[in-house]
Amino acid sequence: MNKKILLMIFLLLIYVINSFSSLIRLGNKPLSLGNVYTAYNGDVYSLFTNPAGLYGDKMFDLKLDLLSNLNFTGNILYNINNIIENSDKFEKILQSQQEGTSIDIVQISSLLFAIKNLVEIDKPGKGMLVGINGGMSVKFKNFAFGVRNVTDIGLKPRVDTNFYLGSISTYSSNFAMNNISVLKFTETNNPSNAEGIVLTTSTLKYENLASVRDDLAENVLPWLINELEKMNVKVPQEIKDNLEGIANTLINLSVDNGASEKDVKNAVEQLKDPSLQKLISDILHKTTTSTTLEHNESGLTLKGVNYTELILGYSYSIFSNIHLGVGIKYLIGKTFYYNFKIFQKNRAIDFKDIMDLENKLIRNSQAIGLDLGAIYKLPIPVVEVNLGLLVKNLIEPYFNLPNTDEKLKLPRQVKLGAVGSFKILKFGLDLDLNKVETFVEGYNIQNVALGVEVIPPIILPSLRLGYLKNLAYESDQIFSVGLGFKIFIVNFDLCCAFNSQKTRINKDFVLPTSNLFLGLSLGVEF
Repeated sequence: MNKKILLMIFLLLIYVINSFSSLIRLGNKPLSLGNVYTAYNGDVYSLFTNPAGLYGDKMFDLKLDLLSNLNFTGNILYNINNIIENSDKFEKILQSQQEGTSIDIVQISSLLFAIKNLVEIDKPGKGMLVGINGGMSVKFKNFAFGVRNVTDIGLKPRVDTNFYLGSISTYSSNFAMNNISVLKFTETNNPSNAEGIVLTTSTLKYENLASVRDDLAENVLPWLINELEKMNVKVPQEIKDNLEGIANTLINLSVDNGASEKDVKNAVEQLKDPSLQKLISDILHKTTTSTTLEHNESGLTLKGVNYTELILGYSYSIFSNIHLGVGIKYLIGKTFYYNFKIFQKNRAIDFKDIMDLENKLIRNSQAIGLDLGAIYKLPIPVVEVNLGLLVKNLIEPYFNLPNTDEKLKLPRQVKLGAVGSFKILKFGLDLDLNKVETFVEGYNIQNVALGVEVIPPIILPSLRLGYLKNLAYESDQIFSVGLGFKIFIVNFDLCCAFNSQKTRINKDFVLPTSNLFLGLSLGVEF
C-alpha cells in the first residue's frame, strides 16, 4: 500500500539521518559538557557558543565535527506504529462507505483505535525532531570562520475529529424463516435506498471464538447501541434482543475477510477499553460536519530545512577582563513541506516525475543571522572564573516553506554562563533565560546545564561529564560524557549523550532512551 510504504520511508529517513536538537549545533566538546560553554574561551567552539570567547589561549585551532541524534517526544513512535499496523483496514472501510458493503469487527476496532492514537499524538509536545550536523571551523587569534551543513526536520501529527460515516438508520424485517436485523450507515432515511454498512444477524461459524463473541455482545455492543440512541437513532428492539447474532456477524465477517483469531481477540479487547469508548463517545457527540472518512483531514505534517551556514566571528577586548564578540551568519539551503493525509485516497507521492516532486515539495531559501556575546573575567585569585552572556540569533533567520505561507524560524535565545578553573578541574553552569520553539509544536527548549572537565597533567584523555535539564518540557533531561585525546598538536574527541526516559515502539518493544547523541571531532591546535 502506497500510504504504508510512504510512512515507512519517513521513519527510515528519521533513523538514517538521525535527529535535530539545538544541542547538536554547538559542537562535540560543548555537548559532552552538557552544553556548558557560554563562558568558555580560547578555542574555535566559541564561534558557535559565544563569539566573545574567541580571545586568548590558542593561536590556531581547526576542527572537523560530526554530530547526530535520535529524538522522539511523547512516545510518538508507539502511536504512529499503531496507525501503520492498522492502515490496510482503512481502505476496506472506505470501500464499504462507497459501495454499501459490510465491515467487520477488526475493521471497526482498527478505525476507532486509529482515532484514539491520532488524538493521543495531537497532544502538545508529541512529534519527532530529525537532522544531522557536520562541518569545519577554524580560528586564528581572535578571528574565526566556520562552514557547516545542517538538516532540521520536524514531523507533527494533525487530527481531524470529524469522523463521519453518514446518517444512521436501522430497521428489521422477516424473510422466509430468517429474521434479519440490519444496521446501515446511510445518507437517507429510506432503508430501501440505504448505502453504507450493513450488519445482519447469523450464527457463529468459528466455535473457537465463542468466548470472544460473548465478550463482544456483553461489553461492546451495548455501549455502541447506547451511543447510537444518544444520537437519536432508533435501534429496533429486535437488534437489542439479538446482540449475540450481531456479534456473530461481525466475527464471521472478520475471519471471512482474512483476519486471524488473534486479530479478532485483539480487536474486541481494544473496543472494551474504557478510555477508547469515552474518547469515541466524545468525538461522536462533538462532530458537527458531514465529512466522510475519505475526506478526513487527519495526517502528519513533515517540514524541514537543509542549509549550509557560513559564519564569521570576532572577539574584541575592551578591557583586560571584558571581551565582546560578534558572529555574522549567512544561510542558504532548501526547505521542504509535505502534508500527508492518512485516510484520504490521494495521499501518496508520485515518484515517477522527480523534478515535479522537487518543485512541489522543495523551495530554495536564504537567511541572515547575528549573534552577540560578552565575557567578564572575575578578579578572583587562585580560581579563574568567567561569566558569559550570549544573545543568539539577535537577527532571527527564517526560511520560506513550499506550498504554504508558513515559515521556519531559528528563534532568538539568551543565555548566561559561568565557568571556573582550578588546577586540573574545570566546572561550569549554563542557563537559558528564555524558552525557544522547535519544529514540533508544543515541544520547546529552555535548558539549565552543569558540566565538569578533568584535564590530566600527563598524556591521558580529558574526561568530560555533563547534565542538562529542559525546563520547558517535563521529564526531558540529558546526561553526557566525552573523552578528549591530544597527541602533540592533533586532538580527537568523542562524545555521547542520552536521556533516561524510555520510548515505546509497540506493545512488545521499548527503546531504553528517547534521545541519543553520538559525535566525534578531529582537530589541530597550537
